Amino acid sequence: MFTHLDENGRGQMVDISGKSKTLRRAVAIGSIRLKKETIDAIKSEKIKKGDVLSIAQVAAIQGVKNTPNMIPMAHPLLLSGIHVDFYFEEELLFCEVEVKCEGKTGVEMEAISGVSCGLLTVYDMCKSMDRSMTIENIHLVEKTGGKSGHFVYEEKDDRTYDYAAVVISDTRSTGENKDYVIQAFKDVMPSNFNLVYSNIIPDEIEKIKDELVLLSDEKRVPLIFTSGGTGFSKRDVTPEATELVIEKSAESISDAIRLYSKDKTNQWMLSRATSGIRKDSLIINLPGSPKAVKESVMAILPSLSHGLDTLLGNFKQYEV
Repeated sequence: MFTHLDENGRGQMVDISGKSKTLRRAVAIGSIRLKKETIDAIKSEKIKKGDVLSIAQVAAIQGVKNTPNMIPMAHPLLLSGIHVDFYFEEELLFCEVEVKCEGKTGVEMEAISGVSCGLLTVYDMCKSMDRSMTIENIHLVEKTGGKSGHFVYEEKDDRTYDYAAVVISDTRSTGENKDYVIQAFKDVMPSNFNLVYSNIIPDEIEKIKDELVLLSDEKRVPLIFTSGGTGFSKRDVTPEATELVIEKSAESISDAIRLYSKDKTNQWMLSRATSGIRKDSLIINLPGSPKAVKESVMAILPSLSHGLDTLLGNFKQYEV
């Protein structure tokens, strides 16, 4: 079924109420090809209609803010920042727009709309002098935030990352309760992250420790998630087991998850989760519920691939 059509085939906005807020950023760029005399007139402010770049900059901002009015299925967003830049390169005048917000959907359309309106305004201001102008190559340069993570234009998207998910629960390891966390990982992780190993083990410090050593030292999985055992229960020993095996702390990852959770639950302060590095593996403790797993992953996705690239260096091959 099409996401923008209802069961009757009529247009609808995608329901994003179930999504979590993340920091969103998008940068778009485009250009307009001008005659040399037109460029000179813009630079010397001799275009009859006025200061082209000042008016075009305001138009670009208005284009960003009015995106939901122009694009039928775009969501109205509370934007936190808009930056517009114009610059010349030979016969081209470039317009670059950066948009930021903290929301449940991205700001790519806002950035692209801003570029389009800015360049159209340049055309309108200069058309009496130059009707051969052409608007060219409007495209998204970069985006961060959301499930799809970090996108950079023309960057190859063939980099993939293997990860493991270890669920730590007494009742789920015995089959007394059904596990839904592993499926939650499959649902929330982007398509370039491959789940190559999953297991459910009891809340026993030695078993958790052995599992983490197996995954980092023998299987050499670069990203290892644990889920569960991070609370105040006497059986919650996942952070203690993790601290026994990690060689470098990455506590800021767990801090980022707690900060992200602060707006969603008062229980964020009860998490004792930690994160760290062992050899070429990043180990991250997550909470035990499927919903909390999804929210935690969304909190760290924007920087996760960059962190793994830095850790792996030359993109080593790893055994599974």
